[in-house]
Amino acid sequence: MIAKKYKYTALDAGGRRTQGKVTAQSEQEAYRELSSQGLTPTKISAVGGSQSLLSRDAIKLVDVAAFTRELSVLVEARIPLGRGLQSIAEHEKRPRHREMVMDLAVMIESGAKITDALTKYKDVFGEVYIETMRAAEKTGNLSEVTMHLADMLEKQIESGQQLKRALTYPVIVMAFVAFALSVIVIFVVPKFGKIFEANGVDLPLTTLVVQAIGDSVKAAWWGYAAALAGIIFGLVTAYRNPRGRDVFERILLRIPHIGKIVVATTSARFSRVLSICVGSGLDLMEAVEIGGRATGRPLFIRECDSMSDRLRSGEMLADVIESSEYLPGFATRMLGAGKDSTELASASSVIARHYDREADHLSKNINTLIEPMMTIAMAGIVLLVALSVFLPMWQMIKVNH
Repeated sequence: MIAKKYKYTALDAGGRRTQGKVTAQSEQEAYRELSSQGLTPTKISAVGGSQSLLSRDAIKLVDVAAFTRELSVLVEARIPLGRGLQSIAEHEKRPRHREMVMDLAVMIESGAKITDALTKYKDVFGEVYIETMRAAEKTGNLSEVTMHLADMLEKQIESGQQLKRALTYPVIVMAFVAFALSVIVIFVVPKFGKIFEANGVDLPLTTLVVQAIGDSVKAAWWGYAAALAGIIFGLVTAYRNPRGRDVFERILLRIPHIGKIVVATTSARFSRVLSICVGSGLDLMEAVEIGGRATGRPLFIRECDSMSDRLRSGEMLADVIESSEYLPGFATRMLGAGKDSTELASASSVIARHYDREADHLSKNINTLIEPMMTIAMAGIVLLVALSVFLPMWQMIKVNH
């Protein structure tokens, strides 16, 4: 392994802050070298390029879930977090992940709270994660909360993978069908059209339409490509705009079956985060806001902010939650029935499990909805193309006889 230079900030035996550089093969070795000199490092970073190692894209949600699970084991086993995280970092093979975990260990060893250390990587862990950990740290409920956070993240990953698996088959089939039809429309039908015209056959409307489409695409393919690129760019730009995102979400909610998946997933995530936040001692208003932000749904986030404001003004949770346009009736009734934080946390956990199961069921059965629709659409397109070829062929047979 090639030795690198590391910049460090450390405290000496007298508590004075000192800075400098040290050469080592890894950040762990740099930490041990400084410790052997009687220094307590508060920050260590590689000279030239440590930021790239800690970029947001380097650490995925599955890495955060695995880290949280390991952290919950450390807390439950009462292993000092600094030492435990160092051990995790030393066994981590991915450089970016190793650098982050080691940096967290260094900060905690130097006296920082775990939430203060995590705040440095807010773009990796997210505001909901850090605020939930902060509430748990205040109430001494860190073991249970880290376990719940790990469960939530793993469930989130599983749901996403399940939906991807459900959509993979229809997308592949549609792509191959689109390719085959493009070849037929652009190359095959126009050639048949010329043969029919040479034999004096009057082409029916279906053949003329398909032939016109094929000739148009063949002659001005660049125009169609530019139009497609423009549409994609416009949709992406609109999605990034808050108003456009709202429109997309409203459309999504109105799509049969898909809307139900979105509502079930949102309800499960909100309820799970609400359960964790309330159970860890966070006040109800802040827990509702954090639960809304955890869903990533702009309309629901604003709805949760509004509910939080009403709670601050003295309204009861049952009245506030009843006005939600996003949460299903079962969720609002269960949440409204909670009389204290313990009951509310328990009710939220029940709701989360219920809608997790419903989201799983809907995601698994999405193929049963997509496949018939896809079959009907393909049958209609194939019929149109077939008629555009066979109708003039029958007329040509009649003319020759």
